[in-house]
Amino acid sequence: MRKCVIIGAGPAGMNAALYLKRAGIEPIIIEKDVPGGEMLKTDKIENYLGFESISGGELALKMSIQLKGLGVNIIRDKVIKVRYDDKFIVECEKEQYVSDYVIVATGRTPRKLGLRGEEELTGKGISYCAVCDGAFYRGREVAVIGGGDAALTEALYLADLCSKVYVVVRHNLRASDVLQNRVKAKENIIVLKNVNVNELKYDDKLSNVILDDGKTLPVSGMFIAIGRMPELSFLNEIDLEMKNGYILTNDKMQSNIKGLYAVGDVRYKDYYQIVTAVSDGAVAALAIREEV
Repeated sequence: MRKCVIIGAGPAGMNAALYLKRAGIEPIIIEKDVPGGEMLKTDKIENYLGFESISGGELALKMSIQLKGLGVNIIRDKVIKVRYDDKFIVECEKEQYVSDYVIVATGRTPRKLGLRGEEELTGKGISYCAVCDGAFYRGREVAVIGGGDAALTEALYLADLCSKVYVVVRHNLRASDVLQNRVKAKENIIVLKNVNVNELKYDDKLSNVILDDGKTLPVSGMFIAIGRMPELSFLNEIDLEMKNGYILTNDKMQSNIKGLYAVGDVRYKDYYQIVTAVSDGAVAALAIREEV
């Protein structure tokens, strides 16, 4: 039986596994955390057909339970390196796997502001996930950095927990009209446009955020939502064609390396949504089935 290693158990990776299993190709999913990817950090999903509203954690659980019922193996490990020697060799911290095909589905990691103190304050006032850490700031003032859908989604979640939420955006809001209207309806969300974070004030924990217009925000928490980028250092030995840090693929999710596919948020494309990630996974699996 031909084998395929899927790196990452987000919606793209899990749907690829579902389609491969049904096609008689044995998938092995390697995931360094728990299945679900970025979905786990989403409080409410309201644009996934079949569910009027569902939490990211619940949707991820439903997907992983379905895979378990099919006998798909999700291995908890971290991929260190992928190389090719007649077949793909996927080296992890615990084990090594040999495979005919590889599907990269590792998603993206948060962009950082690059400010002094940002690294040491992570977990001590700075977070990249409101659903994960918002409860620590209940009743306090916080800031959300960013103006896209992700930032306003974070702000809306925090508005139900915190006394005041500042949304700091360097230009204008880019989020959907639906989210912008919801933000306007929240009295404790204050949008500050055309400003940047200039400095962080802290001792052991964050105490104030200084903006480049001189304004001081007396916040104990800052949630950064300025976008994400793939982290693909484990592919350094593979001569992949890339664009802006993303893997280039054709419409069948094939990279320039035969047998290596990229799906979801790691591939260069126009739209990054759960539904497009699921679609990518299905397309890659169907393309592999055609090759077998």
